[in-house]
Amino acid sequence: MKLSDVAAVPFQIGSALRDRRLFHPSGVLARGTLDRTAPVGEGLPVRTGDVVGRVSKGIGSPGSVPDIAGLAWRMPPETPDMLWDVLLASTLIGNRFALWPATAWTDVTFASLMPYRFDGGLWWLRARLTTPIDGSGLSVDAVADQIRSGSVDFDIDQAAVGSGFRPLARLSLHTVVEGEDVSFDPVLNTTAGVSLVPDWLAGVRRVAYRRSRVGREAD
Repeated sequence: MKLSDVAAVPFQIGSALRDRRLFHPSGVLARGTLDRTAPVGEGLPVRTGDVVGRVSKGIGSPGSVPDIAGLAWRMPPETPDMLWDVLLASTLIGNRFALWPATAWTDVTFASLMPYRFDGGLWWLRARLTTPIDGSGLSVDAVADQIRSGSVDFDIDQAAVGSGFRPLARLSLHTVVEGEDVSFDPVLNTTAGVSLVPDWLAGVRRVAYRRSRVGREAD
């Protein structure tokens, strides 16, 4: 058995005991749009199109209790059989990989935690919530209410390793999806030529996400 398989066993057990996601169990799924604002060919191959996204809480703390905030979305595919999932989490201000709990949705910054390898370079992704969310604390219900009353919008930025962030795209979630679930996997589902690095950590995450799906009997 590989080390990554051993490391991922607790994720399968945890999901089975919870009978739901071990990662970001509390969240709201929504349909939306992604509009590329960076010039085509500059940085990551993000494309304009319809998306499905999810705003979530990492540990699943109740109500408005602080938690690791999560943002995931599935990119418009190049082909019907090629999915590209992006998962970001709240980080310490000014940091690209240090997870940090958010106390409110206001001014939350999400980061990819790992860089993407593409076309010989390494790129970081981040997202900034730009829509005011009513209410105090970190309530998923407040996000769902805001989507139902209009939309929840994010500025998506990219940065080459060693450089500052620059605008990449605009993400808008506008329609809550009820009674459905999407198993986002940023390691398994990626577009041609794009991969998370370092490889060893991507391997651990790949098995962990798979074990989590097995634990809750999800596809």
